[in-house]
Amino acid sequence: MRKFEGVFLLLGLGLLVVLLHRIGLSTVVQQIRQVGWFFLLVLLVSAGRYLSRTLAWRHAFPGHKDLPSFREMFQVRLAGDALNYLSFLGPLLGEPAKATLLRERLPLAVGLGGTLLEAGSFAVASGLVILVGLTLALLGVTLSEELTRAGWLVAALLGLTLFSIWGAIRRQVHLASFVLRLLCHLPFTGWLGRRRPRVQELEEKLLRFYRQHTLSFRLMFLWDCVAQVFAMLEIYIILARLGLRVTVADLLILEALGKTISTLFFFVPARVGTDEAGMGAVFELMGYGLALGVGLALVQRLRALTWSAAGLIVLSRYATRRSS
Repeated sequence: MRKFEGVFLLLGLGLLVVLLHRIGLSTVVQQIRQVGWFFLLVLLVSAGRYLSRTLAWRHAFPGHKDLPSFREMFQVRLAGDALNYLSFLGPLLGEPAKATLLRERLPLAVGLGGTLLEAGSFAVASGLVILVGLTLALLGVTLSEELTRAGWLVAALLGLTLFSIWGAIRRQVHLASFVLRLLCHLPFTGWLGRRRPRVQELEEKLLRFYRQHTLSFRLMFLWDCVAQVFAMLEIYIILARLGLRVTVADLLILEALGKTISTLFFFVPARVGTDEAGMGAVFELMGYGLALGVGLALVQRLRALTWSAAGLIVLSRYATRRSS
């Protein structure tokens, strides 16, 4: 596993070096200087995303009197998200880690269930942003005929998926179990069959949560949507400082395609090189130029590394406390 992590990291670093050579190191340095003290404002706005997701996370545990404090859950979120960002395993490591860090106050099964529930809510909110942004991109950005057709196909499938998920939750339909049961009849899907009981258990917990705590579910989703707004506000501030004023439609496109890139390359530690190359390609398609897209991605990387450092400090404090 670590060999793959090292290989992907080296490939990402190589890609980043190629990009920096292409646009010129002096251009990158100038962009960082141009952001300057506005980076503190970027950190402040990005804190809003962490705070919103922490509020959403708390709504995943309705009725728990011994719920950890907001401050503790915020710190644990930083620690888990740091693992998500820096690790080859991404959410497969970071999300369970959050539940583990809270196990003194919440049973591990309860903590993991609530953590996965909020992560799912955030994924649906992100899916909505991607759907809207992708649709706007297909309508407003000039693409080849093949890319346009592929884009509309992806948008249609994503829209159908989101609609089906929401309909299944509202009507209490075990959609995931049904789809998994169909897939298990295909060749070479034995590994799916082994995971079927776990999927059915998680789906039942989700449906029961919505049935018994509808208001908490909706508030959780609302705060996850607020987190999306903070993410787009961050992009607006960075680009404005770099001299580019963008519309709300542009922000939706950039955030949507940025999320898509992050999802596709989650296995690259810290997504080194892939974020910069992806945003550079998006900016070229939109007519803003490669350098500006790489500059945006680099400032966002500095922000992510800053918060990840804070998360690792939290993680080290928990490790020290439990070893003593």
